[in-house]
Amino acid sequence: MFSFTKQERTVLSVLLAVGLCGSVLRYAFAKYPALSDIVNLIESDRIYPKVDLNTASIQELIDIPYIGEYTANNIVRYREEHGPFRRIEDVRHVKGIREKNYQKFRGYLKI
Repeated sequence: MFSFTKQERTVLSVLLAVGLCGSVLRYAFAKYPALSDIVNLIESDRIYPKVDLNTASIQELIDIPYIGEYTANNIVRYREEHGPFRRIEDVRHVKGIREKNYQKFRGYLKI
């Protein structure tokens, strides 16, 4: 039959365990849709409250998911040069913010 080394058996066991866990999770999400609410809790205001775009410090902006130090600095600099933002969509005019990233972090911002 097949003769596997110890390392190969370990790799196969890990792959089997990962596949089994994935199948169990898929079944659980299908059977109990409320589980997706628990998983999506991170996206809610309870964990990440909305930050005011016109008053937020650099550190407050960095704490928002998908906004790094470079982007936070650019947002504050843009705000200082052009005045307060009138709409959340105006943050797209800041250098370095792409539409894809804006879509990810816009839910964490407010005016």
